[in-house]
Amino acid sequence: MRIVYINLDRATDRRAFMEEQSAALGLRFERCPAVQADDISDETAYALGRAWERPLTKPELACFLSHEAVWRQAASANEPTLILEDDVRLAGQLTTLLPRFAELTDVDLVNLESFDRKRFVARNGRPLGDATIVRVYRDKSGSAAYLLWPSGAQKLLAHVRLGAAPVDAFIHSLKRLVSYQVEPALAMQLHILKARGIAPPISVGSTIQVSRQRLAVTPDNLPFHVRRLTTQVKLAGDHVMRLFGRRYRRTRVDDGDFQPRSAADQSRS
Repeated sequence: MRIVYINLDRATDRRAFMEEQSAALGLRFERCPAVQADDISDETAYALGRAWERPLTKPELACFLSHEAVWRQAASANEPTLILEDDVRLAGQLTTLLPRFAELTDVDLVNLESFDRKRFVARNGRPLGDATIVRVYRDKSGSAAYLLWPSGAQKLLAHVRLGAAPVDAFIHSLKRLVSYQVEPALAMQLHILKARGIAPPISVGSTIQVSRQRLAVTPDNLPFHVRRLTTQVKLAGDHVMRLFGRRYRRTRVDDGDFQPRSAADQSRS
């Protein structure tokens, strides 16, 4: 199975962090250079970044384009591709579970991470070795660790023509994707672990996660507000489905799976 992590050329500490995990897990990671926000022109940002609920920032658009580049490669593969961002901590169980994931059929995407937010899932899961996978019906957060089958990559690429969005929102809003969540989670981003009291081994700052002001209500911004309202209406429908057996809950996490595993981790903390 191909394992790809997306990494900016200047983020050498994150590259080292991912390569250390690669060695510790006994898995071969392939680095994919990330698109740089500074390389995106204003014209491109305007053309691609105004199809969501607000205009995308250039860092958000760069992240989206970086994932899209990997989707294009995954679409023509004959097996799933594991796509990672460079600030994600991976659990040791990943090594033994990857072959089990590869045997799955009728699946487009398996999300490996917990973003510590609630999502709409099925009542019951499917056992998979020492883990469980549960059908996901609606989610919106997290794109740092997911298995993508060629069928899923093709569905995502077909949706790209409608415009870009924050990559996690883009992925998880596509109802056509047959998506599952693994439990307990096999991956968590470092800033989420920090919030849970687990010290990160490297800096966890991000220009993508900066706070933003509320979008003003103006005629030019009306399409954005309409899209946001449409999303809220759909969300209400998902809540109604809780009456028919769906669950709205967080993914199970074992914090012990994400504690520092090496002396190098401890020294950098």
